[in-house]
Amino acid sequence: MNIVAITGRITKDLELRQAGQTQVTNFSLAVDNPYKKDDTSFFDIVAFRKTAELLNEYCGKGSKIAVTGNLKQERFKDKEGNNRSVVRIVADRIEFLDNKGQNNQDQAPSQKQKSPASNPFDNTDINDDDLPF
Repeated sequence: MNIVAITGRITKDLELRQAGQTQVTNFSLAVDNPYKKDDTSFFDIVAFRKTAELLNEYCGKGSKIAVTGNLKQERFKDKEGNNRSVVRIVADRIEFLDNKGQNNQDQAPSQKQKSPASNPFDNTDINDDDLPF
């Protein structure tokens, strides 16, 4: 079984790119350890197609999201010929956890996320107390 579910904040502005006919967004998510103060992990995530497009349209640096997906290991040789490995989360589903129109307080005014008329990922208002993790 290869299933991952995490909740955190996007660490930098998103960039949408084309890979052939497919839209792709790579980003990092900062996830706090709820049991240990000042313990944050950073996970690399890749989203494809419509998910990548919607992330770019409605999210930005500091946006709180939940990601479910699977782990993908990529193996390669570096410039010196050494074997390397990178593990990424391939997003299957993304949920926006910020309220509609809510902006992260850490964002500068010019970096505030767009306020969509309707968020395609947001069916209910969820706060941190409602999450099982």
